[in-house]
Amino acid sequence: MAGQQGAQGGSPDGPDGPAPKAPAKAPARPVPDWLATALTVKSGSTVPPYEQVRTGLLDLIHRNRLPVGSKLPTVRALAAALGVSANTVARAYKELEQASVVTARPRLGTVVAQGGDSAESQLAAAASAYAEVARALGFGRREAARQLDAVFPS
Repeated sequence: MAGQQGAQGGSPDGPDGPAPKAPAKAPARPVPDWLATALTVKSGSTVPPYEQVRTGLLDLIHRNRLPVGSKLPTVRALAAALGVSANTVARAYKELEQASVVTARPRLGTVVAQGGDSAESQLAAAASAYAEVARALGFGRREAARQLDAVFPS
């Protein structure tokens, strides 16, 4: 009865030892070093980590370091490389998707979208960068908006 499970709960192993296990799932593609370096998240910053990731990715997309069609790392892989939670990266990806900068497809991953270099997305990137600088200097939304109003007179 070798290789069969008996009524007494015997092992399904064959005469040559344990049955072979299914091959392990291939590990996720590692995050390139240059990308992890470019997206360093500063823990002491007043800018939330998801916003640092989002604006960092926008900057790389606008500078064509991540051209249209580029596949972004998985949420878990990028989170591990940056030392942040998966929720942080997921929120950054979600906001980029809502802005039509990236497209997420189930089981296919997240890629830089065709509209990723439109004038509107460039303006959004500039606004994000401006907001980041204003926050770093200790200013809030009201003060930052007042400065914008000053350069766009009625």
